Amino acid sequence: MRRKIREIVRKFGFDIIRFKTEEMGLYPYQDILKFISSKKPMLFDLGANTGQTIKDFREVFKSSTIHSFEPSPMTFKILKENIAQMKNVHIWRLGVGSSTTSLSLNENTYSTMSSFLKIKNKSWGQIHNETMVEVTTLDDFCEEQNIEKIDVLKIDVQGFELEVLKGAKNSILKNKIGLLLFEVTFIEMYEGLPSFSSLYEFAVTHGFELVSFYPIHYNKKNMAVYTDVLFKHKNY
Repeated sequence: MRRKIREIVRKFGFDIIRFKTEEMGLYPYQDILKFISSKKPMLFDLGANTGQTIKDFREVFKSSTIHSFEPSPMTFKILKENIAQMKNVHIWRLGVGSSTTSLSLNENTYSTMSSFLKIKNKSWGQIHNETMVEVTTLDDFCEEQNIEKIDVLKIDVQGFELEVLKGAKNSILKNKIGLLLFEVTFIEMYEGLPSFSSLYEFAVTHGFELVSFYPIHYNKKNMAVYTDVLFKHKNY
C-alpha cells in the first residue's frame, strides 16, 4: 500500500521521504501553525462527532472562530453539551455533501463510524439506526452565512470526503479555502468509498499542494487502514 501511495504521488511530481515522528510532527496542527498568519482564523470542522477536533482547534488557535457540522441527532446532543461553555463555536446539525438535499445517515454503534455510505465487511460496529438528515454544500453554507474565508477545512466524514469537496468547488475557485485536512481510508470499509488517488487528484488539480501525510494506522494484518493528509492552496 505504501508503494502504491508513493507511485501516485510521484505522478504529480512529489515524493514521500520518511522522517522521525518528532521531525514531522505527530499532529497536523504543528504544520498548520506554520501557514496561518491570522490571529483569528476561521476553522471548519466537518464530522464533528462529540467535539474532539473542536477541543484541539481551540487549544491551538485560542482566538479562532469555529463552525462544526454533525448530522446525527444523538451525537449532536452530546456535542452541544460538550461545547456549551466555548465562545465563537457554532455547531450545525447538518451533513455536508455535493448538493443541498436530504440523505439517510447510517448511524453506527461506534458514532465515529457513522456515514452516508453503507458499511462493508472490513468496517466495524453495526448500524443501529437510519436517520434522514439535512445536507448542505459548503458553497451554499458560505454564501448564506457570508463567510469569505476558511483558513482550515477539516473533513472527517467516513468516505464522503470527495462529495464534500465537489460541493466546495466555487469556494475553492474563489480562493476561499487555505488549508485542507482530510482523512483518507485505504480499505473497503464502505460501499462507494473514494480512492486515495481520486481525492489526491481533486486536491492538486484544484490548486492545492501537499504538505504532509500523518501517521498511518494499520490493522492486525499490518495493512494500512487510514491516515490524515494536509494540503495548502498555492494562493494561501
